[in-house]
Amino acid sequence: MSAPAGQSPGPSSALDWEELAGLDRIASAYAIGDHSVVVEKTDGREIRITAWYDRAQNRYVSEYERRSVVKSGGHDLRVWAQTPAYRRCAADDAASCLEAAVLEVDRINIY
Repeated sequence: MSAPAGQSPGPSSALDWEELAGLDRIASAYAIGDHSVVVEKTDGREIRITAWYDRAQNRYVSEYERRSVVKSGGHDLRVWAQTPAYRRCAADDAASCLEAAVLEVDRINIY
């Protein structure tokens, strides 16, 4: 996940965001602000993960969207659509929630 030189994307992490070491199905990852990350899987799928703050639970929870192509009027439009393919993760901070969600996306093999 891209971060300014010399900085990690969040608190200390068990993931190696620069090398993506230990992630078998993640080819690349990049941050979109502090609460979202897009990962590209080795099969070409793009998954956007957002860590939403749930005030009722006082925790961050993950939401997943998959990039798809929709045809409309002879045009191919790339859109994000929610996907239930991955288990919702929760954590006390956004960085930990995103890390758990990336591990979830890496773990699940969608056919």
